[in-house]
Amino acid sequence: MGAYLVNLIIAEVLFAVGFGVWLLAVWPDVPWDRIEVVAVIAMILSPLVTYPFTRTVWLAADLIFDPPKPSDR
Repeated sequence: MGAYLVNLIIAEVLFAVGFGVWLLAVWPDVPWDRIEVVAVIAMILSPLVTYPFTRTVWLAADLIFDPPKPSDR
């Protein structure tokens, strides 16, 4: 669950930043139809693309808080 949560947060933040930058770059003639299509595609693909990275981040955080002990082997 932790890796999924980190993945969702990172994907949503990346989307929000990208959306904000795009919106500011094309203001005041915003192509809302194109933004709608790209947003749907981005929200489907971004969690899939970022999952390996976020899984690694979650495992690293787990090892920081609960390092392996000799008895674990």
